[in-house]
Amino acid sequence: MQDFLNRKRKLDMNVADDSKLQNPSTSSEKKSEESVEKDKRQEQYEKAKKALLFDAKRAKERAELVGPQGYLKPKSLSTNKQFLKRIIESTVPRRKNKEQPPE
Repeated sequence: MQDFLNRKRKLDMNVADDSKLQNPSTSSEKKSEESVEKDKRQEQYEKAKKALLFDAKRAKERAELVGPQGYLKPKSLSTNKQFLKRIIESTVPRRKNKEQPPE
């Protein structure tokens, strides 16, 4: 008898849990998800638009100062690796002279 009651309780609990989990979706929920997605896309679009306008404005200012070459991005933003390598090598003390025993 006790086993029967336990089984019945388990079945009742599962049915109650399933009924809580099974909520019918409404079209308003789908619309809200779509609107959130559209808002994110719109926000990304606005950020990209703002960045492009900012770059164009800076290029225009450089062109007014320098001329047509001002529209190009300056190459000084990258480092000259060969130059740095040679400078570092020239400043590092030479070990060959110290390692040789005095004659």
